[in-house]
Amino acid sequence: MSDAAPPERSPGGPSDGRGGRIESTIEDLYADLTDLTDDHADTETRKEVRDITHLLAEAHERGLIESSMRDLRLRDAAEAFVGSVIFASPLLVEDGIFDIAEYLFGFTAYGVPVFLIANTVFVVVMTYALLEWTGRNTEETRTLFGVVPVRVVMILAVSFVVATVLMVVWGRVDGLASPVEAIARINVIWTVGSLGAALGDILAGDDAAPGAAANGHAPNGPQGADGHAGGSPRRASVRHLSDGALVQALHEQFDDLESVVDGPANRSEVTRLREETMRAAIDDALGDRIEKYTSRDIAEAFVGSIFFSIPFLVEDGVFDVAEFFVSFRVGPFPVYLLANSLFVLTMILALIYWAGPRDVRMSRPIFGIVPRRLVGTAVVSFLTAAALMTMWGRVGNWADPAAALARISVVWTVASFGAALGDILPGESSGADINDDLAALGALSRDDADADP
Repeated sequence: MSDAAPPERSPGGPSDGRGGRIESTIEDLYADLTDLTDDHADTETRKEVRDITHLLAEAHERGLIESSMRDLRLRDAAEAFVGSVIFASPLLVEDGIFDIAEYLFGFTAYGVPVFLIANTVFVVVMTYALLEWTGRNTEETRTLFGVVPVRVVMILAVSFVVATVLMVVWGRVDGLASPVEAIARINVIWTVGSLGAALGDILAGDDAAPGAAANGHAPNGPQGADGHAGGSPRRASVRHLSDGALVQALHEQFDDLESVVDGPANRSEVTRLREETMRAAIDDALGDRIEKYTSRDIAEAFVGSIFFSIPFLVEDGVFDVAEFFVSFRVGPFPVYLLANSLFVLTMILALIYWAGPRDVRMSRPIFGIVPRRLVGTAVVSFLTAAALMTMWGRVGNWADPAAALARISVVWTVASFGAALGDILPGESSGADINDDLAALGALSRDDADADP
């Protein structure tokens, strides 16, 4: 196990590596303040920096300024356990898990249960996506071999143990008479349990690393005249402030610091730090507006669609609804199937742009008209539903494509709701806009082509 180094910062403030700005973290601000307290800094500058550090620590503790690092704690395992139990328990009484499990271990190639292995890989990727790809940029302080986050391993292990114990205790594996079949059934429950374990860990609270400690101490943080970054008496004096008053106090304290530092370069740096701090604090306290569409939004839509669709995968009522969709036709057109597709697109628009919990603005639409987020949400949720239905044997091996599409359409309906909410609920995602990512890839491919003789 190793400790991951904090992400490097570029001069002049945080950057996404493509010319775009990302929100400053508490570590960024601490490190930049440290640069102002070099050996030539006077006592007054050190005092002002120390006062700002106390306010930053309080703002971080309230969640107004994010940390770039997460630290795994014993409590996280308990939160994962509770989330896994809550999500897995309702599926224990569903007989549909037997049919799915039979399909998972029954579909083989050269004796290898292809879909059972594929579902296991899917669980690992889904858990990693939920923990590492969604929301803001954060890094784990603890990794295995310097690569694999220990948190992901913990979530997978806890949820698998929970699924195994529940299935055995509730008598859903026939006393382990057939180990492969038992593992397949547990695998189905594990899929849902891992999702609940990850959400239980994420939603329960802050996992900030010790580097952004509540006491106001930071690694390599700004040192005051007394040789430390402050203590609890100063922190206690600002805890009574409202969030708005705390932000205003930070603004005023940066004004005081700007008045005592030496040289135009240092004053310019203080101005930049004040702007970065205000942007980070105000965005977290008040910012509900979403404009960018990033690769993280796609990952969030993927996870949200899984979260909403899995309960429907074990319900046989999906087959009845799908049969009705294709049974009523006008000429060659399945009217209700097409009407349901239109309903899904309308609901995505409503959830994202009209009636959702965030202020989502349309930006850089396709052909100047079609919202990118609508297309992305619809495509991601449909592909997720199609992949899950195929892997779990709920489409009859595509023997009847029309019936298979109708079944997928039923699950797609709820998957699209989850995809839309999963995208917008976390707020504006960090990182570059996906159009900028695609432009950068295009430029890179052109450069490679020009470099070839």
